[in-house]
Amino acid sequence: MSATSGPFDPGPEDRATHLVLENAAGQLSLWPVWREVPEGWSVRFGPAPHEACTAAPAPAARRTP
Repeated sequence: MSATSGPFDPGPEDRATHLVLENAAGQLSLWPVWREVPEGWSVRFGPAPHEACTAAPAPAARRTP
């Protein structure tokens, strides 16, 4: 295991380190805030701490009852 953290690892607590992106197909992606949002994707949630982004609700069509 590496001693350094990667761009998708949780950052310092209570720091807005991530975004939740969504594309036209409704796919979601966890994305580091310092990286440029790729073409075809838009910010759905954030910037927010890693934990808040992973807890962000999925689109209604993807929720299971």
